[in-house]
Amino acid sequence: MSDEKTEEPSQKKLDDARKKGQVWKSKDLTGVAGLVVGLGVVKGVWSMFEQKITELFHFSFDHIAHPEDLQQATYQLASLALQSILLVSLPVVCAVAIMGGLLDFLQVGALFTMDPLIPKPEKLNPIEGAKNLISKKTIVEVIKNVLKMTVAGYVTYGALKGAMPMVMESVRRDVHVTLFIMGELIFIVATRVVMVFFLFSIFDVWWQRKAYMKDQMMSKEDVKKEYKESEGDPHQKAHRKQVAHEMLEEAQMHAVQNADVIVTNPDHVAVALKYDKEKDTAPRVIVKGLDSRAERIKALARERDVPTLRNVPLAHALLRVDVGEEIPEQLYDAVAEVLNFVYGLKNDTPPARA
Repeated sequence: MSDEKTEEPSQKKLDDARKKGQVWKSKDLTGVAGLVVGLGVVKGVWSMFEQKITELFHFSFDHIAHPEDLQQATYQLASLALQSILLVSLPVVCAVAIMGGLLDFLQVGALFTMDPLIPKPEKLNPIEGAKNLISKKTIVEVIKNVLKMTVAGYVTYGALKGAMPMVMESVRRDVHVTLFIMGELIFIVATRVVMVFFLFSIFDVWWQRKAYMKDQMMSKEDVKKEYKESEGDPHQKAHRKQVAHEMLEEAQMHAVQNADVIVTNPDHVAVALKYDKEKDTAPRVIVKGLDSRAERIKALARERDVPTLRNVPLAHALLRVDVGEEIPEQLYDAVAEVLNFVYGLKNDTPPARA
């Protein structure tokens, strides 16, 4: 069927989707990066956190034993608790936010659009909503998340089960020892969970891109319509014409260095001639131009040491010859004189008559 989406999306289709904010990215990869950074920050401030918690315990025990000023003690206790929480949470939140923004930028690039925020009628359609709930993409997401949490839970359980005797023993020790053991256990569990999440994020990167490209697939009718729109766009046509003109201009200007001579009038006309004795029966016009184009031809000729001769009648006669064409027979004698002079300068003897 013509409306079946079997064709790969064109670059224009992908560009249009991007303008609407429709891009692919892996939230799992961003989440893993945030966990790694957060874990590193916690590791860095853990010793200070231990110190604050130790102060909190000592302060609590001291005021329980001497409850003369319970209200003041409560305020101080709350202040210490808040400092302990902020000491860890603020650096973690900032680091995770920065890393999340960086990962999104690396995946998506610079993109700002309000299109996703604009209400769309199809999003309010309950039938479409039900279809999205049971779509292949949704099912894969559910299965992936269930598996991820199951594996992470199993890894966490295994680590906690093995360390439980040590944890139970630590509660009978000094606060420093307890916090040290708890910290080590937290980092061991977190590291294993991050490794699990990282493996799932690799799959998520592949899946998100695959699902996105699948959503952007085009039908044969879409391809034809896009082609017609592109071909019919006056801006596109003008751009293609401009590019073609610039390429042709550059190629012709490059040919100046291969010319035998530049014939000028000398101010407004310049015609470059080339005579290949083995291939051509007569010299050819390889580049020609008027006014500013003529000036450019002469400038390039000076750069490449191509001889330039003034011959007003001949220059105007050669201007009527198309680029790439051999000169007409009536110009043979005049051109032969010019070439004989040029070849004489180069000590290269041509045939007596071009």
